[in-house]
Amino acid sequence: MKNNLIVFLLILSLAMNVAVLTVVGYNFYFHGHQPLPVRSFSTQKNHHFYQTLGLTPVQQKSMESLATLFHHKLEALNSTMKIKKDSLVKLLSQKNIDQNQIDRSRKQIAVIQENIQRIVISHLLDVKRVLDENQQERFFALLHKSMNTDQCFFLNNRDQ
Repeated sequence: MKNNLIVFLLILSLAMNVAVLTVVGYNFYFHGHQPLPVRSFSTQKNHHFYQTLGLTPVQQKSMESLATLFHHKLEALNSTMKIKKDSLVKLLSQKNIDQNQIDRSRKQIAVIQENIQRIVISHLLDVKRVLDENQQERFFALLHKSMNTDQCFFLNNRDQ
C-alpha cells in the first residue's frame, strides 16, 4: 500500500511537471516569438533623434534651432487640426446635416494636412543640409526604420 501511494505521488508530480512545461512552452512559443516593436529613439524627455548622429557642436546648435522651429510649427498646426476635427464631429452629430459645411470642413482639414506634409519635408531637407554624408545615411536609415514602427518619428516625446 505504501509503495502504491509513492508511485501515485510520483505519477501525479510527473503529470504536474509535464503540464507546467507544456504551458510554459506554449507561452514561450506563441508569445516569445512575436516581434517586439522596434524603438529607434530614446523615450527620455528632451531627447531628439539627431542626438544619436554624432553631431559636431556647430551641427548640434543648428539642429536644435531647426528642431525648435519645426516643433513650434507642428504644434500650431496640430492645434488648428484638433479644432477643425472637433468642429467636423459637431457638424456630423447635428440632426440636420449640411453636406456643404461638412465638405468645407473636410477640405480645411485636408489643407492643414498638406501644410503639415510640406513642413515635414522642408524640415527633412533642412536637416539633410546640416549633416555630412555618413550622418545623412544614418539619419535616413533611422527615418526609414521609424516609418516601419508604431512610434511616430516627428512628435515630441511628451506627445507619444
